Amino acid sequence: MRILHIHPTMQGGGIESMICALANQMASLGHDVTVCSIHKPKSEDVFWNKLSDKVKKDTIGKVKTGFSIVEIFKIRNYIKHGNFDIVQVHGYFYYHGLSILTLQKSNHFFYTVHSDAFMENNSREKKVLLLKKMAFRLGFMHAITISPSSQQSFNNLYHCNSTLIPNGIALPIIDNGKNIIDECRITERTKVFIHPGRISTPKNQIVLVKVFDRLIKEGNDVVLVIAGSRQMEDIYSRIEPYFSDRICYIGERNDIPSLMAKADAFCLPSIWEGLPVTLLEALAVGCIPICSPVGGIVDVVKNGINGFLSNSSSENDYYLIVKEFIKFPSDKLLTIRNNCIESFKPYHISRTVDSYIKLYHQYINN
Repeated sequence: MRILHIHPTMQGGGIESMICALANQMASLGHDVTVCSIHKPKSEDVFWNKLSDKVKKDTIGKVKTGFSIVEIFKIRNYIKHGNFDIVQVHGYFYYHGLSILTLQKSNHFFYTVHSDAFMENNSREKKVLLLKKMAFRLGFMHAITISPSSQQSFNNLYHCNSTLIPNGIALPIIDNGKNIIDECRITERTKVFIHPGRISTPKNQIVLVKVFDRLIKEGNDVVLVIAGSRQMEDIYSRIEPYFSDRICYIGERNDIPSLMAKADAFCLPSIWEGLPVTLLEALAVGCIPICSPVGGIVDVVKNGINGFLSNSSSENDYYLIVKEFIKFPSDKLLTIRNNCIESFKPYHISRTVDSYIKLYHQYINN
């Protein structure tokens, strides 16, 4: 099959990580796979650089920020002349909408909902919600949801069917050499927590730094390492005053699984989520997740079994669950770490891609 994955960029992030994993695995199975970045790629775009040599890489070439109607027609023409069997988009209907609505007779369009369906529709996306509902309900594009919670939110908003295919990742390749997590460990007993995520509203970093500031002031031997791009400068400016030798910001990284493998726990106090790729990476390397109970997280993490779940995304509730982790007996934490690795098995990328390809064939055959 000739498969196109198209997305605004391939910089660091959970969606981009999933596109990279899907494309690489599909290409390894012999499919003709193209990944098209709407914006002109930058040298530092993490997942653009992680695409395999078997994947064709292309771009619409957008360089300016902001949205222009010109891009819609460029995307439409790119898809029209590409002779793709499958066009797989990953959110951002306002970019792809015209193409889907005008080309649906000659292409099979699939749309992966990478978050809660209601939370996905903010700002520009909300302005095209009626067109989006029409495209789903009339079968111009078929929705793929990534967790039972994601599928339920989709059903509640759109009142039509979707196909549930959980996210998956390849088993991470770990560099066991010394890394920044080792450098951040102040004493032999220091517990190092890692939070990988773009500095943005849904990731709830303001609550995160307040929680760790409180724990540090209480005398707990803990360090928080934050890794991710500065997507929202207003949020970054609010968390920056908390940075110290125990709350460290290390910017965007391309070695997150190796950092997780050295950390004691993975922190994700999100306000909303789909099924985070970073959560799957944490499970794969045995980094114990401490998460808020949102989105697909609750479908994966079982409190006290393979991680810890707070009662909500609030500051006090997240403080209490981190405190519980700190006090947890070390022998029981070892059991939870082993359970993490075991619970990763259903989320290998080979299972995810098999389900995608089966779905594609079903629509082509029909």
